[in-house]
Amino acid sequence: MLRQIKWTFLGVGFWIVGSVYAQDNSSINTYSPYSMYGLGDVAQAGLTTTGSMAGITVGVRESRQIDYANPAGASARDSLTFVLDFGGEMRNFYSKTASQSTSYNTANFHHFTFAFPIRRLGVSMGIMPFSSVGYEFERRESNDSIVASMGDVRYRYRGENGITQIFLNLGFNATSYLSVGVGGRYYFGNVSHYYNVLHGSSAYYSDVRSSKVQKVSDFVPVLGAQYTPSFGGGRRMVVGASWQPQISLRGTLNTLSQVGAPGRYDTAYSSSEASPVLMPMQLNVGASFTLHEKWMLGAEFNYQDWSKTVVMNNTGELGASYSVRLGGYYIPNRYDVRYFWKRMTYRGGLRYSQTPFLHNGYSVKDAALSLGVSMPMRGAGYLNAGLELGRRGAIRNGMVRETYINFSLGITLFEAWFVKYKYE
Repeated sequence: MLRQIKWTFLGVGFWIVGSVYAQDNSSINTYSPYSMYGLGDVAQAGLTTTGSMAGITVGVRESRQIDYANPAGASARDSLTFVLDFGGEMRNFYSKTASQSTSYNTANFHHFTFAFPIRRLGVSMGIMPFSSVGYEFERRESNDSIVASMGDVRYRYRGENGITQIFLNLGFNATSYLSVGVGGRYYFGNVSHYYNVLHGSSAYYSDVRSSKVQKVSDFVPVLGAQYTPSFGGGRRMVVGASWQPQISLRGTLNTLSQVGAPGRYDTAYSSSEASPVLMPMQLNVGASFTLHEKWMLGAEFNYQDWSKTVVMNNTGELGASYSVRLGGYYIPNRYDVRYFWKRMTYRGGLRYSQTPFLHNGYSVKDAALSLGVSMPMRGAGYLNAGLELGRRGAIRNGMVRETYINFSLGITLFEAWFVKYKYE
């Protein structure tokens, strides 16, 4: 038993170090022009299991699932069980405008989480991406008078990096029906935007390259609750909500402008100034209904208003965002000893969102279908696979229409702690 605990903690340590390194040093986790806005392309938070159900989680209470969004869900743990969940994600983007199209693929680590009991408290914690920035495109000057006087002029835009979050949730069963929780999110990282002006055919004008790097590092509290009335007959309903207050994150904005040519750039302007970022209030409400441990159906609503958030002194890029999610799972027979496929968990969900991005004053919509399966592994654990098919934006009002396919793969492990065996 001691050896199992030692190896578990050793694995946890290696994964945390690797997770932080991967999140802080991987520059491209997305490839979308919409990641130019605000803090970037905000990730769909959650694990492979919840992501396969359109991301519903605040109104779902499962002892075999780690609840990220609602701290009250941490109290669903068995009093002797340690749960570990980690996974990665591969994303495929197909972007199209009125005149051109492109595609791009990314693959990266997604999350590392674990949960365990401490007396009457349930604890869950982990690390996962909050937002990602990734884009690169070039535009040639088409104004004839500028081309005549300055030659071939190209404008190159590029963005990378993103914000990572570490979360900690504490859940407590106040009564047999009511669970409450408190948690926190620590956000850290930076979003980087680069802008170059290149004079390819002129010897009389210097190239210009500039960069803006917005750094963020701060803590945000979260409160949550879940109510589970008793119906009997294998029926169970869960109603949950979580709330994150509005808070200003500490931040720094570093700006740099240089002129010259490759190999001999001179700094024209450099500054570093305090630049806090307003993290808006977030409200999540949801409910689910479970019958005989065979199937579950749930719904969730999320709301967050980014209209007052200013990043890199830019305003008018963000607005109110919301999402409506429907999801659930089906298990033919969790305890079947003959047929493996009957012990598998089949998941699915639908999501419709208004993203916080405003393009030419128009909000960008997003809709997706998700599917997934959890396969029991020998011992105590599951291999989880998820697939999300979605579309964001439209070919109108100067927008980009993105069709995306996200594939996620994760592992959930269970280990009994503090069990005194009668025989060794």
